[in-house]
Amino acid sequence: MNLLSGMNWLRALAAILVVVYHLNQHLPTQNLSEWYISAHQFVEHFSIIVSVFFILSGFFRSLSYWKNIDTPEKIPQFFPSLKDRFIRIAPAYYVMLILSLIVTYLLWWKDGINIPAFFTGFFFLTWLSPDTIFPVLINGPLWFISMDMIGWILTSFVMWGFFQIPKQYKIIYFPIIIATVVALHFIWISLPWKTGSGISSIWFPTYNPFLFFLHFIFGILSAGVVTWLRWKKISNHIYFDLIFWVSVIMLALFIWIIRDQNDWALSYPNWPYHFPWIPALISIIVTVVPFSRYVGNILDNVFLTFTAKISYSLFLTHALVMVLLDAYIFPKDLTINLWMIYCITTVILSYISAWLLYRFVEVPCISRKS
Repeated sequence: MNLLSGMNWLRALAAILVVVYHLNQHLPTQNLSEWYISAHQFVEHFSIIVSVFFILSGFFRSLSYWKNIDTPEKIPQFFPSLKDRFIRIAPAYYVMLILSLIVTYLLWWKDGINIPAFFTGFFFLTWLSPDTIFPVLINGPLWFISMDMIGWILTSFVMWGFFQIPKQYKIIYFPIIIATVVALHFIWISLPWKTGSGISSIWFPTYNPFLFFLHFIFGILSAGVVTWLRWKKISNHIYFDLIFWVSVIMLALFIWIIRDQNDWALSYPNWPYHFPWIPALISIIVTVVPFSRYVGNILDNVFLTFTAKISYSLFLTHALVMVLLDAYIFPKDLTINLWMIYCITTVILSYISAWLLYRFVEVPCISRKS
């Protein structure tokens, strides 16, 4: 059994659906049939891909701890691991952060530049204020990186703590961690924050590291279950394929049913990305894919494996590609035919720019880290 079987597919699909989600926001909805409007609303809920990314980050970060659960002396050391993580994500992120700032200056002169936000983005601290949640306005997805970095750090501390407590208390460790994180979230949102503007007035302070760390915990627990199943020498079985497809269908049906509602619908307690139902389904998918008989091997094909390889760069670049196409090539009011051309152009240029960023920034840095 390949532990990472199917994971390439999950990473690739997540990156692709982020692009689809942002393209869908440009779809001209005038004079569309009811079915197309419903499909448009359905795709608008692909924002849940943020949860996928957080769960995968929690999964992979904690996996290096779980697999050494019987040999605690081999668990990752925090600062060397943090250095590796920084080298892995920071260079490509910094390139796109700086490039996005330059493009902002070229398009809007000084009006669109927020220097404090830019510097908080540089230090992965955009979550500290409603004015800094977006480090650069024209590349919105970059808000995710600071949240992911702090989630990675919290995962490291939580897993380190798990190894320090006596064995008899381990069963209550994660319930205590979850309760603590939930409490910290409510303390955070109760602080006297000033009201932000635009989307930050809706997101902040609810979008914070504590809330999103709960998504990481789903990934952490999935990695623990996968490790336990491996320890039990569970073989690949079609039952896991069936669980996978049932979970995917349930996830799709859930989104279809609430398609005309917002990202907070049917969540508890009024949190984004339909928490905890959608994260729970995603974590089930993440858990069963490595043990599937057919799904993992089929989905880890050449195209999706390549997409997974450049997925981080694809996430970083596609929004800037869209901004440049909006500014210099496509008219503001798109027809359906122009929108389709816009989509094809975006995908092609995003893949090219992602490959360039991967080849000339990510690969050299990864090689140097090794």
